[in-house]
Amino acid sequence: MMRTRAALLLILPAALLFVYSFAVPLVMVVRLSLFTVKDGIEVFVGFSNYLRAFQDSLFWLSYANVFWFVLLIAPLGIGIPYSIALFLQRFTRPVQSAGRFICYVPSLASGLVIALLWKWLLARGGLINEMLTYIGLPVVAWIGSPIPAKIAIAMISLSGGGGMFVILFTAVIYSIPKELREAAIVDGATDRQYRRLVLRPLLMPTVLLALLLTIVGVMQMWSEIYVIFPTGGPYGSCLTPVYDIFMTAFIYSRPNYGAAKGVILLIAIAAVVAIQRKIEALAGAYR
Repeated sequence: MMRTRAALLLILPAALLFVYSFAVPLVMVVRLSLFTVKDGIEVFVGFSNYLRAFQDSLFWLSYANVFWFVLLIAPLGIGIPYSIALFLQRFTRPVQSAGRFICYVPSLASGLVIALLWKWLLARGGLINEMLTYIGLPVVAWIGSPIPAKIAIAMISLSGGGGMFVILFTAVIYSIPKELREAAIVDGATDRQYRRLVLRPLLMPTVLLALLLTIVGVMQMWSEIYVIFPTGGPYGSCLTPVYDIFMTAFIYSRPNYGAAKGVILLIAIAAVVAIQRKIEALAGAYR
């Protein structure tokens, strides 16, 4: 009984913080989404804001953009940290620690600062176009065309660094028992075979987790778009769900409608997490 009370006392601060920072705001947002304001008076409209969102072309465009951004960001955003984590295993622990620190440093910079730097680089007379001109390639309208705009946002996102994923992959590699590698060596496996047949399958759940974090991160991209494309990019090509919510609630002054879109986004993120868990469970059962 005493242990139960002690455990409850230890959990209480975190539980209060969870209720204050997540549960209460969630209830407020759900309530807000069920109302609208007419002549300064709140009017209950039920699920009208949700139905309106599903009929909004920009709403669907923002989620379609998530698909394209994930295709542009995920291969390099996950592949490079994965390769770096494997490469660092060749060195001593102090060198590995220094490598992880160097990889993580870019993620400490503010997203707004990185976006402002890229805004200067991507300008028509900026450094990137100057370099393209120098090597004989045509100037690219990074800010004026849909496809280059998407590529620009992907480059900005990737420049933030994959330090977190490097640390994540390295932690999983450290958790693999040394006996597995010793057994592989005894069986005559080469270093490449060990990585392909032993290490890669063990890292796949972490790769799926990194993909999940990438998808959720793309859904929540805001600072890069706010600095480079305040209106969502040419023809809405860089609009993301969070930025669509921001524009709806604060630019167009429709907080109730924006709240409905926010609830839908929360459900979409929960669905992505559920799918990831299901795939991981099926993969574990298959192994």
